[in-house]
Amino acid sequence: MVFSPNPERVGSRARGAGRAFARLFAGLVVAAAFFALPTPSLAQDGGPLWGLGGCGGCHGALAGGGDDPAEPQGPNLRRSGLDRDLMLETIACGRPGTDMPFNLEGAYTEIECYGIPVGEVPPETFGAGGFTAEELETLVDFLFEYVVGVTRVTRQNCAAFFEGNANARACVFL
Repeated sequence: MVFSPNPERVGSRARGAGRAFARLFAGLVVAAAFFALPTPSLAQDGGPLWGLGGCGGCHGALAGGGDDPAEPQGPNLRRSGLDRDLMLETIACGRPGTDMPFNLEGAYTEIECYGIPVGEVPPETFGAGGFTAEELETLVDFLFEYVVGVTRVTRQNCAAFFEGNANARACVFL
């Protein structure tokens, strides 16, 4: 006796296997897409720090500084020539004798700045020292990812200053 499969049963079995394969394939595509999505960098946390520190009051809302008459007269950080370490030290310790305040908690009083021994804040220096060293690292990471060397501001770049909100007032017309 020769076994002859029922054509109706074979067809339904094949369709069921095809559907299972399609579901498996779709699941794999979704999983691959999930893992391929860019993950937010820690630097994105620097946008809110930029706002909290009041940096835009001198450097402009998007760090364009004095290159635009509509912006404050602080330096344009997009065209900054500072390397990462000098940028970090400048933000942490300020610039004595200028309008750049120190932002690191304990700067000068607990942590040495510019080789000045720990003691009192020099008279030509001011600041609030409102950030931890870790927060300043995050802010500098943000600057080097979204600002320094980025001379054309897009809505996506602008959104980084506003917790990802490309519809923030400063971003709408970009």
